[in-house]
Amino acid sequence: MRTIAAPATSVPGREARENVVVRLLAVAIGLSTALTILGASLLILLLPLYLHPALDYAGSAEILGLPSAQVHHLSDRTVSEVLFGPGTFAFPAPDGSVPFYDRSEASHLQDVRVVLWAFLVAVLVSVLALALAVAWAGREAWVWRAMSRGGATLAAVLAVVGLIGLVAFEPLFVLFHRIFFPGGNWAFDPRAQRLVQLYPTAFWQLTASALAALAITAGIAAWWWGRRGADRLQTLGEGGPA
Repeated sequence: MRTIAAPATSVPGREARENVVVRLLAVAIGLSTALTILGASLLILLLPLYLHPALDYAGSAEILGLPSAQVHHLSDRTVSEVLFGPGTFAFPAPDGSVPFYDRSEASHLQDVRVVLWAFLVAVLVSVLALALAVAWAGREAWVWRAMSRGGATLAAVLAVVGLIGLVAFEPLFVLFHRIFFPGGNWAFDPRAQRLVQLYPTAFWQLTASALAALAITAGIAAWWWGRRGADRLQTLGEGGPA
């Protein structure tokens, strides 16, 4: 009796599915890289080391009619409540007569706190995702290519947004607030309300530029470092989909 050999198992379908999974993971790693860079850059700008000179540059002390040391303290108190609570923003003005912020300003700062913490949670998840990716597949060139692309994409996007901001900062500033603060409680009178006197437009222009510069620099560094790691692994015979 003639024996008929079983046909070889076909694997192209499985390979295609694996490639799709790898590509989806690569997108996730790239996004995590971008968020990690953006989060780290933002946290640097929340330090007094940056904030105090930025407030001096923006003329906050002159606008408020207060000494620079008091302005720095008020900003530090504000940032501390945004990051660590309690988030009431009811601390007194320097003369102690009334709260430094009125009710609408405190309400907006509470919304800022929610948005910032949501972003920081996303950054923390991104950092953990990158750590897991490196631990699980750090010997695969596609992981490093994904990080490289994430850094390059962030740098390119911020460069374009930065160029637009040079000629249209105010429309971008308004668009940002309309997206993240749709309740509309973000417009204040610079003649009477202290939030926009402590942090005037010049402060936000400088801070946006500093954030873009930090993130673009870090994005380019991630692009170079990721490419270098991928090339090294490719040379050693590792790899994965391009």
